[in-house]
Amino acid sequence: MKVGVFVGDTLPEAGGGYTFVKEIVAQIERRAGRSSHQFTLLTTAPVTPGARRPGDLEVLSLSSALPDLRLRARRKIVRTFDHWMERPVGLTAPSTDALATLLTRHGIDLVWYVGPTSIRTLDIPFITVVWDLQHRLQPFFPEVSMGTEYSIRDHGYQEVLTRASLVITGTQVGRDEIVRFYGIAPERIRVLPLPTPTFALDAASLPSPRPTAAPPEPFLYYPAQFWPHKNHVNLLEALRLLRSRDGLDISLVLSGSDKGNASFVKEAAARLGLTDAVRMLGFVSREDLIGLYRHALALTFVTFFGPDNLPPLEAFALGCPVVASDVNGAREQLGDAALFVGPTKPEEIAEAVRRLHSDEALRATLTARGHARARRFTGEDFVASVFEWLDEFAPIRHCWPTGTGVSSS
Repeated sequence: MKVGVFVGDTLPEAGGGYTFVKEIVAQIERRAGRSSHQFTLLTTAPVTPGARRPGDLEVLSLSSALPDLRLRARRKIVRTFDHWMERPVGLTAPSTDALATLLTRHGIDLVWYVGPTSIRTLDIPFITVVWDLQHRLQPFFPEVSMGTEYSIRDHGYQEVLTRASLVITGTQVGRDEIVRFYGIAPERIRVLPLPTPTFALDAASLPSPRPTAAPPEPFLYYPAQFWPHKNHVNLLEALRLLRSRDGLDISLVLSGSDKGNASFVKEAAARLGLTDAVRMLGFVSREDLIGLYRHALALTFVTFFGPDNLPPLEAFALGCPVVASDVNGAREQLGDAALFVGPTKPEEIAEAVRRLHSDEALRATLTARGHARARRFTGEDFVASVFEWLDEFAPIRHCWPTGTGVSSS
């Protein structure tokens, strides 16, 4: 089969979405020569005609297929997790006729949407991925409900998941939610855990100087874009308890792009008397990201959203103990390598940090468990599993010619 691998134009500032897409594409490039299938990278960025990527992968630009920005909302563009993308809504969604023409012209048999990005339902087979369905579970958060956001998400999932040849999700909890909310046949869902990024595994054994942005005292680290569901405010409440009640000179370092809630978090820090104890760095380089993980007392990953997330895996690989929200799916993903806390309970968050601060043996145990957990499932494992499915699906796809009925619905 000729497989079109849709990568969009995700930027580094997009956080987990960028990290995941880059990891999977790198592994496809490494393994493509060992597959019987031919792979073409589909991007929305302009490319030089005839451009190739490692593994001799053809690169095809869909930029000519982008619809006029003013018309996108009227074309039922699926906006799935565009809050990870640093661009206007739906920029990666090609228009109906242009996309169909391009796929037909280049003989694409199947499209693999690598990340949870803006996509269209196709009349050719396609693979899609689901990271969470929090608009169904917690629709009160503004980032999944304001304006037409909820209906766009829900309509998009209903249409895309119903038609997908394969749906990939990271946990059994996620699989059960897809079946529960959208009635998708379990046979079309494959559970592939989020892979630990290679950059974190490779950096684990290398020296890492303390970043200049890090405070001199022990600090907690939370890399999370400033959305309400990231729960920065309850983390600040926990920090206040640690400093005023427990007398611990601990600071908090926050990194991540502002999605509209940063000023509210800054005001909360001031209200709690924590202005000098909190550093808000915005987007940081990968070098600084690694250094912050390596030198932090703990990753305090207190998000309300699950069922799985990338930062705890990065922290595991880099020897940073993890305090994580006990949301559905977290224990399945993180096992016994993290301390779990109620995201609405600052006292629990503070107590977990206090234990890590005072118990060196606990830190050592969690670090060792984290290292083992980080190596449990890698990008190479993820891509190998998808390649295995492609082999299984190929005899089915060969039953009709390339280009038959290639049009967006």
